[in-house]
Amino acid sequence: MYGQIDLFEQVDGFGCMTELMAMFVGICAAIVMGIVHHYALSGILKFSPQRSDGSGFRIILTFSALLLLHVLELVTLAVFNTMVVASVLPQSFSNSPPMFQDVLYVTGISFSTLGYSSIEVVGPFRLLLMLQSLLGFMLLTWSATFLYSACQQVWQKAKDD
Repeated sequence: MYGQIDLFEQVDGFGCMTELMAMFVGICAAIVMGIVHHYALSGILKFSPQRSDGSGFRIILTFSALLLLHVLELVTLAVFNTMVVASVLPQSFSNSPPMFQDVLYVTGISFSTLGYSSIEVVGPFRLLLMLQSLLGFMLLTWSATFLYSACQQVWQKAKDD
């Protein structure tokens, strides 16, 4: 019947229920990563020097901490994706089974929102990567705002002196 959705209908070998589960898992992972990111930013703020001498040390320290945070987030997502591919969606890559470096590369391209890759990803895993792309955009812009705020404080202090 027109307009009816069969959740168990097979589409390209995957059921729609699998795609819904991929979306649910992706949303849950994004929420967890957002919470971790929040506490990491709070930690960076707590441990960075609050009084700036205008030298830019606070900016460099904040930038370095954010870089390490994003690398850690990226590797964490790649490990998560590797476990998903190995246990639930083994046919997600055109060159199955993928090596960890392939998963890390695809995760990084998605997380940075570039979105292009020479490695083809198929099935519900694409939905998971789409949500990770959204997550990457949100976390990167959150961090950029955080860094800009630190820069503003240092530059205002240097201007006032």
